[in-house]
Amino acid sequence: MRHLITLFIALSAFHAHAQFDVSLKLPRANFMALEAIAATVTVTNRTGATAVLGGPGRADWLSFEMTTTDGTALAQMNVDGSEILQVPPGGTVQQKIVVTKAYAPTEMGNYAIKARVLHTQSGDYYESNRARFSIIEIKPMWERSFGVPEGMKDAGKTRRYALYTFRDYETTSLYFRLIDDKTGDRLSTYRLGPLSMIHNPQITLDMKNQLQIVFMAQPHVFAHAIVGPDGQVIKLSYYNDEKSGRPIMQQTDTGEITIAGGTYFDPSKPDEMEGKRVGGKKITERPPGL
Repeated sequence: MRHLITLFIALSAFHAHAQFDVSLKLPRANFMALEAIAATVTVTNRTGATAVLGGPGRADWLSFEMTTTDGTALAQMNVDGSEILQVPPGGTVQQKIVVTKAYAPTEMGNYAIKARVLHTQSGDYYESNRARFSIIEIKPMWERSFGVPEGMKDAGKTRRYALYTFRDYETTSLYFRLIDDKTGDRLSTYRLGPLSMIHNPQITLDMKNQLQIVFMAQPHVFAHAIVGPDGQVIKLSYYNDEKSGRPIMQQTDTGEITIAGGTYFDPSKPDEMEGKRVGGKKITERPPGL
């Protein structure tokens, strides 16, 4: 009898697991503290019938749980499920969610996160794999204090721009961070793009105390970023050096920063540059990470 009960429980667990296949994937394994982390959740319907996920008045169907690697729970995040999703038998849906909106790790260390999907009709939950990641802190390659200009929020307060060279397993990226110069609080942290150190980045503050950077994103491709005193990206544009040489920041007589050299292109508009090539590749082949 005991064997029959054990077999029944095992079969029930297998049946429950077979309702949904849930997987979770992170873009990489290492992140900086307070960086926004976007997770991709893939759900495949194995119920044999159309599955209805969420909808007005129903419970949220997608949630996340973040833990330390030893299993200590840190936070849970429910995703708004008011929008109804219908998944046909065998069909798959994907959701990309910034999982650090509810809780962003601030300390160096190893963490894990998993997704839970609610099968509304039965009330059962189905869990994804545990995706592991690490929070890494590094010293800035460049930093500069400045005063917040008049007319802006927190005008007169002192902030600090900081730039970081972040090396992952296979990639190197340029990171930005805005810091409260008095308290040391990290106000915002994000990745500006891939970084090649063949040429050192050009970095300056303009008349409005905006941070301006020109950096090499990959061979023959340069990025020009302008970041405001509030830490928001004002502009991010791209140049290649095939015809007009390397783009360089220059200051005019009126104190404005301009770009000399390089050929501007928009990687989001491939039709405009069809057929042109940079470094043996079409410029329309958007550089990874741009």
